[in-house]
Amino acid sequence: MNNYWRIGLLIGLLWQVPGGTLAQTTEQPSPENLAARTWFQDAKFGLFIHWGIYSVLGAGEWVMEERGTPSYTDRPGISVLHYDRLAEQFNPTEFDAREWVALAKAAGMKYITITSKHHDGFAMYDSALTDWDIVDRTPYGRDVLADLAEACREEGIKLFFYHSQLDWRHEDYFPRGRTGRQAGRPERGNWNTYIDFMNGQLRELLTNYGEIGGIWFDGMWDKWDAPWRLEETYALIHELQPQALIGSNHHLAPIPGEDFQMFERDLPGANSTGFNTTEIGTLPLETAETINRSWGF
Repeated sequence: MNNYWRIGLLIGLLWQVPGGTLAQTTEQPSPENLAARTWFQDAKFGLFIHWGIYSVLGAGEWVMEERGTPSYTDRPGISVLHYDRLAEQFNPTEFDAREWVALAKAAGMKYITITSKHHDGFAMYDSALTDWDIVDRTPYGRDVLADLAEACREEGIKLFFYHSQLDWRHEDYFPRGRTGRQAGRPERGNWNTYIDFMNGQLRELLTNYGEIGGIWFDGMWDKWDAPWRLEETYALIHELQPQALIGSNHHLAPIPGEDFQMFERDLPGANSTGFNTTEIGTLPLETAETINRSWGF
């Protein structure tokens, strides 16, 4: 396990919870999607990995929002200008995708969910839509998602991509939400341009890495009332990969187009954290837990 801590990630655990059925609210799921839901309901146990350039500081995945810098000594947050320097130091030369997958399989896990992009906007894969990614900005220069996807296929482990809808770096994530206000971005932007960018990155993830298990969304809670164009996004995912499951950590009741409901660090319906919904839908259920106070090292 020491190798995993050295490269700066935190392992989370994902459990399926009995009780969800295979019905959907309004959208008619495809046969492939229904079969995938059945598999997910029975999978029971998965591995959740938060890994990014924030790992360099070893202070959690929210460090851009929560840690001050010399320019912001009187308030929290790291500006885009300063945060960029972390990418220059990210060089996980001991990364071994096969070792990670073998560890998960030996533990009885059936799937792995890994961050393709967290709230800092940094893509942990080779994106053609931005150079703010692991291949273009780090000395490591390799697409770790490609390596992990290959290792998962070899071992029969399904791979899910966590993808943040919230973006503290992108200028077009505007108007700003509840977080990311100290990033030093211009106070202007075009929201629809941002959604187009996000959907473009999702298209990359759904076409360049083979068959995946699904997309694990997070961050909609930053701007619940924003025009997220979810119907378009969800349709894109199901069009490109009909079996791909969609879940969103929006802390709300399930939205049409979603295929499973997750509860962050909580039992379904309990809301012991104060931010999860108490409403349990009819979809397969998942509860996500971390082995530390944060999701990322």
